[in-house]
Amino acid sequence: MREFLELCGYEPSEIETESARVSAALARVGVTEEDLATGKRRLATYYDLELVGVRKVLGLLLKEFTNIVLARDEGYDRVAFSFMAPGCQLLGAAIMENYDGVAWVEADYTFLIVLGAVFNKAAAVMEAAEKLWLKTGGVGHCGNVKTAVGLLALGLVPKPDLVISSGFLCETSVKTVGLIQDWFGIPALYYDTWQDRELREYPYAGRATSFYAKSMRRLAGQVGERFGIDVTDDMLWRVMEQRKDFAAAMGRVNDLMRHGDPIPMRSTHVNLLGALESIPCRPGQLAEMTAALDTLHDELLDRTSKGIGATPKGAARVLSILPCHHSDPRWEDLANQLGVAIVASDFEFASSLGADRAGVIDPDDPYDVIGQHMHGAAQQILGGRVALILDACRELHLDGVLNHYHVGCRYVAGDAMTIKNVVTRELGIPVLTFEWDNFDPRSYNHEQYKANLETFVGMMGTGGEG
Repeated sequence: MREFLELCGYEPSEIETESARVSAALARVGVTEEDLATGKRRLATYYDLELVGVRKVLGLLLKEFTNIVLARDEGYDRVAFSFMAPGCQLLGAAIMENYDGVAWVEADYTFLIVLGAVFNKAAAVMEAAEKLWLKTGGVGHCGNVKTAVGLLALGLVPKPDLVISSGFLCETSVKTVGLIQDWFGIPALYYDTWQDRELREYPYAGRATSFYAKSMRRLAGQVGERFGIDVTDDMLWRVMEQRKDFAAAMGRVNDLMRHGDPIPMRSTHVNLLGALESIPCRPGQLAEMTAALDTLHDELLDRTSKGIGATPKGAARVLSILPCHHSDPRWEDLANQLGVAIVASDFEFASSLGADRAGVIDPDDPYDVIGQHMHGAAQQILGGRVALILDACRELHLDGVLNHYHVGCRYVAGDAMTIKNVVTRELGIPVLTFEWDNFDPRSYNHEQYKANLETFVGMMGTGGEG
């Protein structure tokens, strides 16, 4: 255990105080000594462990995993479980900062990394969901929704008092919380927004964000009623102010990945950074996360100055449609090995960033401010999403687009051909289009992906130096 914790950036003093907690959490979810050996091997294979910042980020995710598993044991008598719920990490953080007995859990991304990327045990979670009502195969359901259901079915997370999702990101998720309520007896809540936006409303969808704000405020009131607490606007403002340094630190790391030639660390790490952003931080967590990102930035900046990177200088630089794989680092590792530098995901970009949003945002309503994520590519109408993709490719001078679409999601799968056609027509750069499951490691097909990527590299004609 000591060696594993060292690989995850735990300081010697932390190993002494935290080893028993981590051991208890891992044992609770079925991680064995053999699995620990697998984890150490996979960490060394897929992640740049020579970087202290990478180890610290891995450690932060392991700490959050441990916090979730042991929440009931450690005195949290009220637990909220949210998934596919953008904005809830801020609501959860505000509540936990002010009420000691409440734990707000967003487990999917953290567990997909710890159980999946590290220990290669994510498939069992998917299979548990499939034994209930979420199906695999040609009309398979989303692996992210399966993760939420599987974690509850296997008892890998404490049985929550509330389960929460949103209806605007995925209609399956809100249907699922209803089934969770019926199947597991856990009360379900959801929040929503308009989906009938028109392209003329792009780039600033004030109607959608306003409705989101009203629905999110209603959700906060419902949570408050059930938990016997009061969620105030001041609580949210304080959390949002605290996150500014963290957001700035994340932006500095992202900029080095977007503009570095070569990219200063492997694309497998992008998933780790995204998972950090989803954590509803308990008091003290945010400062530790910011410090880890600052350390990582300094190390990457040093690598950049020395020309050290994960791919050869001059390698093909591409945009990923959808984020990197959440539970399986093999895809991004293979892409880097074949000379493809994944510099960003379209989900990182939004039409509201750096723009004048006067008349769109109510500066006195924290829920409206949180709702500005509705301008991101993940929530945009197709025309808006394509516009963001084109702008990102132009701004970053990219050589191609990895158009892998999440086949279990009707929301994004239907965009794939339009994205390919428009990028090819407007930019004249290659687009590699294929289906996969963004969350399920069983979708990985090494020979197929290798052949596709080799063809893609040939189309771009940029093999890099060396």
